[in-house]
This record gives sequence, C-alpha cells and structure tokens, in this order.
Amino acid sequence: MRIAFAYHFNDKDWLGGRNYFASLFSAIHEVAPPSWQIVLVLGNKTVSSLPEEFPWLEVLRTPLMDRLAPAWFARQVTLRGFENDYLLSCYLSHHSIDLLSHSAYLGKRSSIRTLPWLYDFQFMHLPEYWTPKQIAWSTKRYNNACKHGDGIIVSSEDACNDLHTFAPGYQKPVYVMQFVSNPVDFSCLPSAQEIRTRYHLPERYFHLPNQFWSNKNHRLAIDALALLKQRGIHATIVCTGKPYDVRMPQYFDELMAHCQAQGVDDRFRVLGVVPHTDLQGLMAHSAAVINPSRFEGWSTSVEEAKTLQKRLLLSDLAVHREQAPQNGRFFATDDAAALADHMAQTLAEPTPPVDEAAITASYQQRLRAFGQLYVDYVTQTMRVATAQAR
Repeated sequence: MRIAFAYHFNDKDWLGGRNYFASLFSAIHEVAPPSWQIVLVLGNKTVSSLPEEFPWLEVLRTPLMDRLAPAWFARQVTLRGFENDYLLSCYLSHHSIDLLSHSAYLGKRSSIRTLPWLYDFQFMHLPEYWTPKQIAWSTKRYNNACKHGDGIIVSSEDACNDLHTFAPGYQKPVYVMQFVSNPVDFSCLPSAQEIRTRYHLPERYFHLPNQFWSNKNHRLAIDALALLKQRGIHATIVCTGKPYDVRMPQYFDELMAHCQAQGVDDRFRVLGVVPHTDLQGLMAHSAAVINPSRFEGWSTSVEEAKTLQKRLLLSDLAVHREQAPQNGRFFATDDAAALADHMAQTLAEPTPPVDEAAITASYQQRLRAFGQLYVDYVTQTMRVATAQAR
C-alpha cells in the first residue's frame, strides 16, 4: 500500500496545516501496518521541515506542484477544462501510488483512489471575509471533491453537518477525523523562567496562538484587555502566529491601531512566528490559552492546549464545544466583557503545574486512536474500490 500526500503549500504560509500533517504522520507511524509506505509529494521549490522531521517518509519532488511553473500551468488546463488532474495522476501512477490522501480530486478516469480533506466551510459561514472569486474557487473545488473522491475526510462532526448542507445529495462515505496535536518533547521544553526571560514577559500571562487572520477575532481580546484595565486589573496577552492575512492585507495594521487607541499596546504582545518548542513553552507556562475565533474547522491551538492540559478560554462555537476541553470556559464571539470576566477569574486562581507523566500518557492514547481511525478509513476505501473493480 503506497499512500501519497500532495503538499501544496510552504510551512510558513499555513502553520496549522503543517502541524496537522505532522500530527497525522506521527499517528500513522504509530499504528500503520508494515506494508504501508507514506509518500510526500512536494514541488521542487516547496519549503517544508516534514521530510527532516519524519525521515521514514518517501519524498518525491516535481514541478507539477510548483505554482506558476510551466508544468503547474499544464495541470491547470486539464483541471479546468476536463475536471481531471491527468498529469499528476500519471506521475503518481508512475510511482505506483494506490491512494492520494487529503488532496484534491484526480478525476473519474484515474485508477488511483482519492480521499480529499475538506478542512472547513468558512466560506459558507463568513462570506464577508472572502472575495466572490475565492468563494467560487472553493465551491468548485469542494464540488469536484464530492463528485470524484472515493470519500470525504472532515475534521469534526460540525464540518460533517456543513458538508451535507453544502452538498445535500452527497451519498459517499464521510470520514470524521478529529485530529490531535503534535507531541510534547519535555526534554526540549523551555522552563517558565527561560520563556519569561527570552520574551520579556511577566510572571503570569495569557497565550493567544492564532494566525492574524481576520476571522480569528483578535480585536475581542484587545477589547477585553481594555475592560480589565478600566477595572484596575493588569493582564497580558501574548500572541504568536503570522501577522498577515492574505485576504485582508491591511487587517494587522488596523488591529494594532485599535490596540493603541484602547491604550493596551503594552499588554497585547505580538511575538509573531516563534520556534515550535518555544510556542509549546509559552503555552505550557501560561495562565490560560485564549481562542476568540469566529470560525474553526477543528482548532489546532485548542488541541495543543488540550494536550498540555491547559485552561482554555474559548469562543462559544459548536466545534469548540465538540473538542470538549475539560478545562474550557466559553464566551460569545462579540462579548468582550465575558472574556474579561473569565480572564479575571483565571488570574484569581493559581496556575496548575505541568504534569509531564499525565500529559504523555493521555497524548499517546489519543494519538494512537487518531492513527487507527485513519488506517480503518483507508482500509475501508480500498476494500470498496477492490470490490467495485471486480
């Protein structure tokens, strides 16, 4: 069994996606049969740390995956004209691939099975954050995935419901895979003192580890800080993530202007993209993790906080409830006062110590369950394909 993953982005452009695949590869490696070979298909120019992190991966590089390369343009012709990714299909067939996972469709003429991953349906819920062209592109891509895929992978029951709203006539299998976070290597985890010294932080702070995309709702966190300041409560929120939204390039500057206008620019600390061990250290030693997002498919930051058994202050989304954090407190996406109340309550309580043994045991159990789910779904897909071929 040779299963390919076509990696369409650079790590730095979508950290959540990069961490998702790192978690999935870890889970597969834990439970997959010895006969399985995972193949990572990259462009010649694709920048990813995954091949180094997982040396057992087989890596293929091709200009078919390099955006704006001549070979990539040739792919687009067949994709748009015939709803068939003929060139990529031929390339994968040449390398004896049995199934393409988590990527777009190949088309009805391909002998390779496909399991597309539709990570979320944000364009349906928050169209104001999308251009008409982007919505049209996503709609076409999702329709083709439903039409040509052998099944669909989604990351939550909430997304499964969205899929059936998007494609009410869809009757192929829908596989819900609620992913887990990356593992914590405690031998490399910075201490609380190291983190505070390195980033000049107070003894207690909140961590908001989201990309600075407009739907992530950082503005609400700023407003909560301003309310706490009015109450005479000093709180600091430390933000990690790329400070840029390709859909709204002006968003970050507008957010920082609002922060300054509210008088909390000294309390809303933006660190940008930090090394992953530092991110885990920042999270582990925080008073709580905040995610005020207006929409999530399945939040990577929530999963990472769950792995570290952190307190979570979360926007009251159905998917956040589904993630079922034991230490979760919820607030409406437009209720800064409720978030401020939760922050004040958290600061009034001691921060529980990091329990390495409990974290490691719980994580291993969840990781193996995640991997086994994927093995079961792939096995079922190939079994159905074999029966149909007969």
